[in-house]
Amino acid sequence: MKFRKIIRFQRKVLWALMLEGVETKQMLHAFLREGRGRLLVSFKSKNPSQEELQKAVEQLKDIPRFLPFFIVVVVPMPGVTEGYTLLAVTLEKWLGEKFRFLPSRLSKVVREKNNDTTETNQQS
Repeated sequence: MKFRKIIRFQRKVLWALMLEGVETKQMLHAFLREGRGRLLVSFKSKNPSQEELQKAVEQLKDIPRFLPFFIVVVVPMPGVTEGYTLLAVTLEKWLGEKFRFLPSRLSKVVREKNNDTTETNQQS
C-alpha cells in the first residue's frame, strides 16, 4: 500500500511540473496578445481578458520560485531535490503563508502529501 502512495506522489509531482510548464506557456501567450493589442489597433478583439492577465501575473510570480527548484532537480546529485523540497516546505511552514519557495502547483502536491501523512498518523 505504501508503495502505491509513493508512486502516486511521484506522478503528482511530475504532473504538477507539467502543469507549471503549461501555465507558463499560457502566461507568455497572454502577455504577447496584450503587447500585440497595444501595438496594433486591429487586434483589439483578441486582447486577453482581465482575468487572463491576472493569472499571467500570478504565473510570472511563480517563475522565480520554479527556477531554483528546476536547477536542483537537474543537478545529478542524489538527495539534493528531496533536501531542497524539505527545506522549502519547512521554511514555508515556519515563516507562514507570506513566503512561498515552491511553485504553486508543486506546493499544492506537497501540502496534499503532508495532509495525507498527518491523517494516516492520526488514524494509527
